[in-house]
Amino acid sequence: MKTIKISLFKIYLVKLIIFLGQKTFIGRGQFRKKIINFINYYIGRGGIKESRFICNVNGIPFNFYNDKLTGIKIYFGRNETKEIEFVKKNSLNDSVFIDIGSNMGLYTQTIAFLNHKYKNIKIISIEANPLNNFRLQKNLELLKLKIPNIFSIVKVKNCALGDKNCKMKLDFSNGLANGVLTNKKIKNAVSINCKKLIDIVKEEKLNLISNLKIDIEGYEDRVLINFFKNCKKNLYPKNIILEHSSKELWKEDLLKFLDKIGYREIFKNKSNIILNYKN
Repeated sequence: MKTIKISLFKIYLVKLIIFLGQKTFIGRGQFRKKIINFINYYIGRGGIKESRFICNVNGIPFNFYNDKLTGIKIYFGRNETKEIEFVKKNSLNDSVFIDIGSNMGLYTQTIAFLNHKYKNIKIISIEANPLNNFRLQKNLELLKLKIPNIFSIVKVKNCALGDKNCKMKLDFSNGLANGVLTNKKIKNAVSINCKKLIDIVKEEKLNLISNLKIDIEGYEDRVLINFFKNCKKNLYPKNIILEHSSKELWKEDLLKFLDKIGYREIFKNKSNIILNYKN
């Protein structure tokens, strides 16, 4: 799809609307839906790889895309706010954050931005969808002015995670913008590399994990159970932010497994749960 050029007036107006949506009630519920519909009507849908403009979300710059892959609602800064604030509070000097299923980088970009305040926050950002991975890297480039060595701090991995190293496919036929991992031969599916988390941890020579966030459409159990069965206790993440809304796709009860090895719930909503390791 070719991007429709936007006049400066329209850009400033959309930025103002988004800013008001971040600060007032119009960025919530039915009001937000109406605003999103208006923005799409007003400026038209964007292209696949071209940013429409740069938009600040809670003071952090992001490229503005408006399609199913990156919905406009993310720019209102109200997505997973408690979870993100929790990771921020636990990302101090010399901490390590692993973002599994990083999408266009909402968590990664927010935690990376802390490096202008703290020292040596290392981030491993893992995203299977090549287009999301492209957008993630473009967003990180926006931080170069404040953090010139951003790509030394953030290591971006374009791969899926699973319980074995292999080739798999991302299936988009069910309508999910980010796709679902499958071994089946499906027309127009994207072929990707699948790796084990323990191998990435070894590759990056990590000796601790402060925070780990994982959101990978029902594959969380295969990634984490395999990891814990193959790592030493010093690599147990201090905190895990886990999407549980797709747990019907799990092959094993991941929450029961994590409870058994010492993780305790400290926050839960309909989508995510935050767990803390008590050794």
